[in-house]
Amino acid sequence: MKTHSFWDSIYTKFLLQLLVLAFIPIVLIICIFFYMNQQNNANAKYALNNRVTDSIIANISNNLAFTTRTTQSLLSSSELISFLNNSYSMEQDYANYISSIQNYIQATINADPRSDIYIYMDNPTIPMSMDVFYHLSDISQETPVSEFLSGSHVEQWFCESDFAGISNPYLFSTEKCFVYLRKAYDYRKNFLGLIVFSIPEKYFLSFENESDETVISSGHTRIVNLSGDMLPEDILSLIEASAKPQSQERGYLITLSQPEDFPVGIITVTKHSGYGRFLGMFLLILGVFAILSILLCLRSLRQLYAQMNQCLTGMDASISNNYKTRVPVSGDNEISHICQRVNLLLTQAAELSRQNILKETSNKESRLIALQHQINPHFIYNTMEVFSSKMKLYGHYEESDCLVAFANIFRYNISTEDALVEVRVELMQLHNYLRIQKLRYPLLSFESDVPEELMDALLPKFTLQPIMENAISHGISDSSRGLSLTLAAAKEDGWLRFCIKDDGAGISPRKLSQLNHALHADSQAEDIASDGHSVGLKNVNARLELYFGRESRLYLSSIPGQETCVSFGIPYKLRD
Repeated sequence: MKTHSFWDSIYTKFLLQLLVLAFIPIVLIICIFFYMNQQNNANAKYALNNRVTDSIIANISNNLAFTTRTTQSLLSSSELISFLNNSYSMEQDYANYISSIQNYIQATINADPRSDIYIYMDNPTIPMSMDVFYHLSDISQETPVSEFLSGSHVEQWFCESDFAGISNPYLFSTEKCFVYLRKAYDYRKNFLGLIVFSIPEKYFLSFENESDETVISSGHTRIVNLSGDMLPEDILSLIEASAKPQSQERGYLITLSQPEDFPVGIITVTKHSGYGRFLGMFLLILGVFAILSILLCLRSLRQLYAQMNQCLTGMDASISNNYKTRVPVSGDNEISHICQRVNLLLTQAAELSRQNILKETSNKESRLIALQHQINPHFIYNTMEVFSSKMKLYGHYEESDCLVAFANIFRYNISTEDALVEVRVELMQLHNYLRIQKLRYPLLSFESDVPEELMDALLPKFTLQPIMENAISHGISDSSRGLSLTLAAAKEDGWLRFCIKDDGAGISPRKLSQLNHALHADSQAEDIASDGHSVGLKNVNARLELYFGRESRLYLSSIPGQETCVSFGIPYKLRD
């Protein structure tokens, strides 16, 4: 079966969606290839960063080692230590200063022309000279120096930013320099002063091809810019805020290193290729595309499931409603065409069902009329016998009441109203019947236990009276014996359950089994026994089965000498 529209076909929709889903892995593989290429490019840039950083770190380490060696050399000079430790005498020490100390200090300075060496003496008797010897008291109040002197460190490196805002003519050079401070002691651990090295930063931050790059100073950070771009302030802020050894910020690859025992961190920056942003956008578009494709597939599946479920639900509803309703048809795809064919089948089934119902109804009405008419003569004969006996014995006028009750029952039985009547109407006729029976059995008692909310329920006309008649006929052996009758009704799972009990003679097990077998056998109305035994029960049982099916058949239970119960159930229904 083909649909009217190519694009409405379920097959077409799923084929297109599957092609889209098959296209996604191919595009994803291409994206992975570009991503790996991008990663390789990033790794190469990181390798460049690492080479430059390693070169700078090695240069810093060399300068730190050289400064340490030079300081140790100065502190190992006994002449210098003695000179700094003793009070200065112009006559005695000047010649020694000129001949020995001056030459030694000058040789040390000349050995490293990059460094400016300062000796700040704690001994105030020694005069300042040679741009090397200074008094410690001239700089000891400056914050970085005072904190170092009061601290536990023997040596420490500082950068330019540590001395920002300090203006002191006696202070060592700090502009674009790294400064090394070392506390000087003699062999008795007596404090002698400070030895200071001031070395330009360029000697620490030099590396191969450095002329093509720019070193940016920012506080305790030195940024080696290998990108070739002028880094704006916002980018510099992001770079300085980076705390990872390797990271990416706005297309720049950043490598961070913090040399040990050194006052600044080294950040190397290279420019990342623009493929990353392109790849990210491409992957984002691909992800959105994939999600839309999956959503379309899910939507098609949900619509297909909804249509199929609607079709099945409509079929169930039509079957439950005797094929009167039809399956709703929506869309123009394969499922809608199936629904149309199902509706044709339901129409044909409804027509066949209607014809069968007409045939069965005709047969059932004939059988019900025959059964109903069978009861009337039987009841009339019994009633006339009661009236005749009672009127001969007593000659009282109360028999007139019974005649009225009899007339009501007779009129109720032959009336042309609906076959189903309310429970309250059936009970009224039952009371008429019992009024008549009390003439013969004065000790007869009856109790009704039917809730008020069940009084409007419908049951077949003339159902309860034959059961009561059977209970009285077989439960009372003579008129001097009493009999208690009870009628109970209850609603259970959509059914109305009745139970008629009596405390008469009861039924023997053998006879009880025979009666139940006869009532439950698959026999029709014409099979009812004509010997007069239990004809009322069989008649009621046949009518209940014709109206409501086998589930409504009568069921008898009995304890001989104690109790007999006749029970049945009918669907709970109210008049429309």
